[in-house]
Amino acid sequence: MTSAASEKESLVAPPPRGASRIKLWFAVAIVFAAQVGLTFWVGNPPPPKHFQTSAVPVVYMADSESQDLLAITDPTLFILPHRDNFSGDAWLKTEPRKFSPTNWTEPARPLELPKEQLGSAFVVFMQTNRPPRFQPKIESSWDRAEVAAPLPPISVPSRLLVEGDLANLQLLTKFTLPPQTNSDLLTNTVIRMIVDAQGYPYSYVIDGRAGSSGSEEADQMALTNYARRIRFSPPEAEGLRTVPANKMVSGKLIFEWQTLPPAPTNAPATNS
Repeated sequence: MTSAASEKESLVAPPPRGASRIKLWFAVAIVFAAQVGLTFWVGNPPPPKHFQTSAVPVVYMADSESQDLLAITDPTLFILPHRDNFSGDAWLKTEPRKFSPTNWTEPARPLELPKEQLGSAFVVFMQTNRPPRFQPKIESSWDRAEVAAPLPPISVPSRLLVEGDLANLQLLTKFTLPPQTNSDLLTNTVIRMIVDAQGYPYSYVIDGRAGSSGSEEADQMALTNYARRIRFSPPEAEGLRTVPANKMVSGKLIFEWQTLPPAPTNAPATNS
C-alpha cells in the first residue's frame, strides 16, 4: 500500500509557478494602492464647515431728520391717540394752567359819620314811634281744669277680610268675630279657601306657618266655626263671565283678631 500511494503522489503534477507569482503581485498592488489612497486622504483633509450665526436684533438710533418719516410709517398714527396727529394738539399737548393768586386789598374808605353819631337815627325813630303800652296777662295752667282729648283705641274689634278672586263675590254669611284672650298680641289667621260654582266652600286650610295667629284655639275657631259655614254668591250672579260654571274660585280669608289681656288671677291687697 505504501508503494501504491507513493506512485499516486508521483503521478500528480505540481502547480505552475507563474500563477502563484501573479497572485502575489496582485496582492502587493492592492496594498500599495491602499497606502497611496490613505496618504492622500490624511494629507488633504476636507475644509472645515462654517457655522452660520443666528440673526440678532439691531437697534439704530434715528436722527432728528428721520423722525417725520418714522411718524408717517407708524400704524397707530390715525387710530390711537397720538402726539403727532390731531389728538396731540387737542388734549395731549395741553399745558397745565398756571395759578397765580392776587393779593388784592380794597383801599380804605373813611366813614361819613363819626363814631359818636352812629345809631342816632335809630334813637330818633324810637322816640317818635313808641310802642303801645300793654299789661301781660300771666296765668297758670293749674288754675283751670284741662280735659285731655281721648286717645283713639289701640285695640279694634275683630273683623274678617277677603282677598283674591273671592273678593269679587258677595259674602252672604254675616259674622261677628269675638275678641281673643291671650297674654301676647295675636296676629292674623290666614285661610286659603276654594269655593265651587254655587258659592259653597270646597277646600279651606290655614296658609302654612305664616297663616297662624299664634293661638291654636283662635285658628281652630276660624276653621270650624266660620270658614266651614261661610257662603258666597255664585260667580254667575256677580257677572264674572271669565269664570266658567264648572270652575272653582280661590282666595284668602284673613281673620284679624282683637287681643284682650287675661283677667288677673290674684286680687290686689287692700289695707284695712
